[in-house]
Amino acid sequence: MKTFVTGYGLLSSIGNSNTEMFASLLENRSAIRYMPEWEHCKNLFAMLGAPVMPYDKMIIPRSARRTMSTMSEMATLATLQALKMANLKSEELDPEKTLLSMGSTTGSPATMEDYFQKIGETNGVSTQPGTSFFKVMNHSVASNVAGAINFNGAVNAPSSACATSAHATIMGWEMIQSGLYDIVICGGAEELHYLSSAVFDNVYAASRKYNQQPDLSPRPFDKNRDGLVVSEGASVIILESEASCLRRGAKKIAEFMGGSYLCESSHMSQSNSQQMVKTMSIALKRSDLKASDVGYVNAHATGTLQGDGQESSAVANLFSDRVPVSSLKGHFGHSMAACGVAEIIASIEMMKSGTLIGTRNLEEVSEECKGAYHFSKNLKQKVNVVLSNNFAFGGINTSLVIRDII
Repeated sequence: MKTFVTGYGLLSSIGNSNTEMFASLLENRSAIRYMPEWEHCKNLFAMLGAPVMPYDKMIIPRSARRTMSTMSEMATLATLQALKMANLKSEELDPEKTLLSMGSTTGSPATMEDYFQKIGETNGVSTQPGTSFFKVMNHSVASNVAGAINFNGAVNAPSSACATSAHATIMGWEMIQSGLYDIVICGGAEELHYLSSAVFDNVYAASRKYNQQPDLSPRPFDKNRDGLVVSEGASVIILESEASCLRRGAKKIAEFMGGSYLCESSHMSQSNSQQMVKTMSIALKRSDLKASDVGYVNAHATGTLQGDGQESSAVANLFSDRVPVSSLKGHFGHSMAACGVAEIIASIEMMKSGTLIGTRNLEEVSEECKGAYHFSKNLKQKVNVVLSNNFAFGGINTSLVIRDII
């Protein structure tokens, strides 16, 4: 059963639509900046972040916004973009045949900080607004988006750190393949908060050396990389069965070929190239494709020492130096739960434009990353099949395959 992409939308650090975002990628823009508002956090050395571009939350009805944090606002606006592109009205969605699959790494970190700080100060909850819980619960994004678009169908809220939105999308594809659903609205969202940077900084995975030169970090695959830079945003993609596309007369933007998600159980934060190879191989097998069919690999590579090396090794193992591979984290930063679908959208735009986006800040490939076909300058190259990776803390590995509509 074929599955197609019929719409997508996003808010990101380099643009709040697919056209704005891709124009920024083509122009090699960086969203990274020093965050002076984080200076109050003691012993935080990773002071770089990439905030989302300004957006108008007033588009969302006030009654829906009351229970929303920033991440739910962004996810709602991205969902509205995706529905519009797919020519779908929320009231026309069949609740028995439509699934909303959307998540975040946690509930709103800003609200959680305030929520638990007040509990500590007052030894109680009497000072808490009644809407606070709806911002901190782990399925906050999915529930708030559903409420905002008056969706009464099935809701799934995966939470798998940096793999969240990719995970949600692959699960959505599986649900369509099973015949349970015709349409799945997939995605993820993340807020930028100093505690997110602190989590990575605490395990030496966040960039520290470039606080005074923010446009030089992160540096995926580069010998001078020193860690990731956190960002924020929301990304949503609509998957639809072929039968539903035919019934609606929907425009097919790309074909979702297949994907896989596997657990790396040996370590919570250390990636393993062998398991990455297995994840990519199963994704290709489920897509009924071979490695030789792939024209470009969109890497997860965030700029960490260990992760980039292991992913390079895995890509070289499977594709040798034949297939171009790049990371977009040097442009976006790392938007965690949102990054997977944002990179699917960017990959589709690459296929449509005939231009592959190079890895920003890649000046000299590090020794442990050699063997794969890395590139830093944009390539004018038409490809029809893209494999996209997301490998998350907590051991959740995802790979998925999309194909252009020729």
